[in-house]
Amino acid sequence: MDVIDYEIEEINKIVERVICSSKLIACIRSLIRINIKQTESRQITVCIRFPSNYPSEHLLVELKSPTISGKILDGLTTLAEQKASEFLGKPQTLHTLKFIDNYLQENPLCIAYDEIFAVKQLLRRKNDLGSCGGELKCLQKTSNVSLVVNESDYFFKAKYHVPEEYPTKCIEFLEHKSNFPDALLRFLNGQAKEIARKCVEPPLRANIKSDFVVKPSLLPSLRFLIEAISDFTSELCPVCNFKCLPAKAADVELRDTADLYAERVYCGHIYHLGCLKKYMREPPFPLGGKTCPAKKPHPRSDSNKGTKDSNGTQPIKNRKPNQLTDENICGLRISHDRWALNVKLAEARWAQQQARERELEEVKDFLQ
Repeated sequence: MDVIDYEIEEINKIVERVICSSKLIACIRSLIRINIKQTESRQITVCIRFPSNYPSEHLLVELKSPTISGKILDGLTTLAEQKASEFLGKPQTLHTLKFIDNYLQENPLCIAYDEIFAVKQLLRRKNDLGSCGGELKCLQKTSNVSLVVNESDYFFKAKYHVPEEYPTKCIEFLEHKSNFPDALLRFLNGQAKEIARKCVEPPLRANIKSDFVVKPSLLPSLRFLIEAISDFTSELCPVCNFKCLPAKAADVELRDTADLYAERVYCGHIYHLGCLKKYMREPPFPLGGKTCPAKKPHPRSDSNKGTKDSNGTQPIKNRKPNQLTDENICGLRISHDRWALNVKLAEARWAQQQARERELEEVKDFLQ
């Protein structure tokens, strides 16, 4: 019995016991084919062929997978053949199969390789342009990724878990730390979670459910965070046209009743609270409510008008014409939990304020 016959007999007997996640498909002299399935997303088919001078030459390995990136498969193929080369002159098949199985166990983030690569590329482009800085770290042992984004004097740090059921289950948000105002931080985390959820859960409308396809959620969520953070420090208040956030994070107004507190409304724009109060309480009071005077629509609007894309942003081309008929103005109705005023109430308050001011002027004139 030569080495090849010995290995074929051994593989047939013990491979599924030694590698618990494996299933033997074929084991003959011309081909050994084994499926390794650790989870729904970590599954790989290993095809092994014996070269003519085996075992003086290493095994020929071919890897296929419906879920793992081709770049990962190419790299793992090279590593597997290098592993086989360590046993020249000896049986190599079982050692090679064990190596591939261990690699998948020790590198669970391989199922999100393309997304991780895309996020790193996005951060690299942002770094090169000087628009923001950041990095993405992979924590293979825990199947976590750590994101750090820096913009001027502001930072955002967060950790996310990629579950074994990924991508059929969305990423999990573990922790975060930031010096952005709470109103903006709530938007960042809330919208990122919503984007991740929409990747794996079909919409409620029955006519759309049938066309729904589960999508990976890591890249859309992290791309949203990076792009939103890079815009925050440059956004201008639509009323006063000054930056909503101070240059230094230490100067951020934390009191949610202060005039310089940064408040975000549902059209996506950020206002100074004092500017927003002044704008909302002064005429004119159009039917349907006040509209946003920002010079352009916001790419990350919360408005349900139009159709949002997979990143949670609302394409401008899908927006309905605004009341001001100027395409260079946002024009969406200002809506916020703290500003649920109807037109009659707003007019009544304005009239009351004007009456009070006239009374004060009359008192001043009398005293003079």
